[in-house]
Amino acid sequence: ASASVCKHLDLQPRHLKMAAPSAPPPMFYLADIGGNQALDAFYLLIMGVFVFFMQCGFALLEAGTVRSKNTKNILLKNLLDACLGAIIWWAWGMGVAYGDSASEDGNVFIGTAVGGPGAFLAAGWGTPKGGFDGSDGYTISLWFFQYVFAAAAATIVSGAVAERAQLVAYLIYTSVITGFIYPVVVHWVWCNNGFLSGAFTQDKDKTVLGGCLDFAGSGVVHLTGGVAALCGAIFIGPRIGRFDDAGQPVPMPGQSTPFQVLGTFILWMGWYGFNPGSTLGITPAGYGPIMARAAMCTTLSAAVGGITVVFFDRIFSKTYDVGMVCNGILAG
Repeated sequence: ASASVCKHLDLQPRHLKMAAPSAPPPMFYLADIGGNQALDAFYLLIMGVFVFFMQCGFALLEAGTVRSKNTKNILLKNLLDACLGAIIWWAWGMGVAYGDSASEDGNVFIGTAVGGPGAFLAAGWGTPKGGFDGSDGYTISLWFFQYVFAAAAATIVSGAVAERAQLVAYLIYTSVITGFIYPVVVHWVWCNNGFLSGAFTQDKDKTVLGGCLDFAGSGVVHLTGGVAALCGAIFIGPRIGRFDDAGQPVPMPGQSTPFQVLGTFILWMGWYGFNPGSTLGITPAGYGPIMARAAMCTTLSAAVGGITVVFFDRIFSKTYDVGMVCNGILAG
């Protein structure tokens, strides 16, 4: 059984494709990855906890960046991002992303419940009649891991519209991106039926130009959240008083530099769940080196980003700005 699953997942020991993971195998064949489903489920759960802790990093970073009068507003948005995201991802988000991944004839655009309940309302994971089987533990760990990815994608926007978006409007946005935009993009790229899934769609005739490869969400998570953030910033516009009559920016310092730095370090730590954890397992042959390489690249990217900003900020502004270094690390 494990051999057939590994064949289906294309998990060759020596030639693992660096583009793989972050897409689950077919919904009801999730557990038996190398016959060590319990260990892989535990690994995925721990990596998910790291990613979930990034919500704390977002909260501290944004609270430290805004003015004190807007602290409660930005923190409430971060809290409700996580709450709404969990309910939506359980109810239909996971189903839209992966609901028909067990079917070879699944929809190339959006996940459905072909041949059963799929992942909607977690209805296919353990039944009153049959109870939970060995696959359900890994499947539910995968649900959690994918949920924290969705929450991260939604939270990216909160900083872009900080101090100028009403709470109700922001919650509507969160519901739309978590329930109707992000999971559809996930299905395109990370489901084995997606028309952009170069790593997982076996029938390349279903894909556009062979699809694309996205290991840990540079496109699925950050591009989706970044485009939403850009659109929100354009439509809402700058904060009142951000620019003078000549169009020059007016400094609007945040209330707490320690919050900004602490938030940045927490986000940096969270990336060690986000990127190495995107192997979606640790027991298959060759996954250890992929995980370690992802951790090393994550470390160097953040470090080089911070040093680069220090260098150029000193040249152009003649100062050393802690906030700019934080931005450099996050960009890296």
